[in-house]
Amino acid sequence: MLPEQPGDDGEWLSADDVGRYEQGSPISRWALARYLVGRAIGESVGSTLLTVAVVLLALAAVGQWVIHSTLLAVLLAIVAVGVLLIRGVLRAVLRRLTEADRYGPVETRLRALVSDTRGDVLRELRRVGLPSHTITLPILAFRLIGRRRKETVVRLREFDITQAVPKARLDELHMLLGGR
Repeated sequence: MLPEQPGDDGEWLSADDVGRYEQGSPISRWALARYLVGRAIGESVGSTLLTVAVVLLALAAVGQWVIHSTLLAVLLAIVAVGVLLIRGVLRAVLRRLTEADRYGPVETRLRALVSDTRGDVLRELRRVGLPSHTITLPILAFRLIGRRRKETVVRLREFDITQAVPKARLDELHMLLGGR
């Protein structure tokens, strides 16, 4: 074993140390950050739409039992079914865009990792000044396709994946996504 020497940043390194290693390239880290943000938005919008549909169905039931208005109950139920259909289409599009079927067996682990990192991703979105709560994430989705797209994309470029995802999880995500 060689003696210890100071590294470039003044930190003492042993000859046994291999140095710092970042998984993936800057482009792959950028793509991974967008993937995680996209999945967080998709999960949040899906949850919000499911909640809206359940509330509408509950209001339909209350309208029928309390107000005795069948017309109101039917209209609310139709809107709830429409919201569920929109949610289904959204989930299918996101599955297609993220190629969830391509990852097959590792998709379960990807979902778990996305779920584990969701809070950190939302915190990093807050840091860069973007909507980041479960209720406000749909606004971020609309900002990405609306008039404020340019401003939103500029802020998303400030998103630092290393701030949002612990190194071990980041390495695992790179291995899962890169190995396919």
